[in-house]
Amino acid sequence: MIKNIDQLRITMQQMERLILALDDLKVNVLPRNPELFATMAEAPLEDLDRLREEVSGYVHELKPTA
Repeated sequence: MIKNIDQLRITMQQMERLILALDDLKVNVLPRNPELFATMAEAPLEDLDRLREEVSGYVHELKPTA
């Protein structure tokens, strides 16, 4: 769980690295072997979803209440 802006920054950097890894897989693996791509992309996509949820939760906590 993200508790401060420094953790948010680190989480965003992790997300960027995952996206770059997925992009690399898309370029280098997908054209040759779509089944292998699907297998290799599964874990990074799950990690991205988890990190997105953490970011969303942190941002939601920042919203002022009415």
